[in-house]
Amino acid sequence: MSEEKIESQQEVSGGDAGNIKYYYAGQGFYSSDVIATAIVNGFTMNDLIEISREDYNAWFSPPEGKYGAWVDGRPVIIDIPNPDYQDIAESKRKALLDEATQAITVGQTKLLMGRKLSGDETESLDAWMDYIDALNDTDISVAPDIQWPTKPTP
Repeated sequence: MSEEKIESQQEVSGGDAGNIKYYYAGQGFYSSDVIATAIVNGFTMNDLIEISREDYNAWFSPPEGKYGAWVDGRPVIIDIPNPDYQDIAESKRKALLDEATQAITVGQTKLLMGRKLSGDETESLDAWMDYIDALNDTDISVAPDIQWPTKPTP
């Protein structure tokens, strides 16, 4: 380590735990007691930006409903976004439709091949087709309070 780096390291070193200073550079944090780590990672003392102990602690233990993030190269505390309930509902509907489609594949294949379905197979195929219709008709604009249709029993 060069003399310049050692001197710079000593300038920011707080000595005891009560005098520790906190810095960030890149997308990482460094405290004065381990400043050599920043230098090993390619940062110079000019790259390190000091932050208060309170801001440092808040980033790692943000208040409820918030989280620590990097925005434009700076550590910030931001609000956790509200869930997009409509998007979640649309994803659930798609998953349920995929499951229903899988359930009717054998019956559809038999019919396409000109084979006859048994009475139970016909009942099951009709029930799954009704379920698919009900899923497609389900109003997801009321998400998250959606009354999903009941799946047919296999």
